[in-house]
Amino acid sequence: MTKDTARPGLANFALDDDDDVPVPTPEQRAAAKQGGERLGFKSEPTELLTKSAPPPAPARMAVYTANFHIRTTPADRDRYDDFAYRHRMKKGAAMTLLLDLAEEAEAARAKKQ
Repeated sequence: MTKDTARPGLANFALDDDDDVPVPTPEQRAAAKQGGERLGFKSEPTELLTKSAPPPAPARMAVYTANFHIRTTPADRDRYDDFAYRHRMKKGAAMTLLLDLAEEAEAARAKKQ
């Protein structure tokens, strides 16, 4: 511990004037690489490191882009959620199917009259 510590009671292990870590020379790097490979560490080829990652896949286009807010009872909401879950459909696809069925029923009623 040196007498120039910033806080009393804490040791200062830094070298006062020699804080810079020297950059290894190319010879030192080559020797370290060979020593590591003898121990079983394989260096990655530099061409793999310089290759850029493939561009990300384009985002999917959204199908159901409109938000529709309906006032409904909790029981009807549960029935709708259950219908979509039973048929393993997205809720937008379930709404399309229910509207198609409602229009068919409406056309059938119009034919009877």
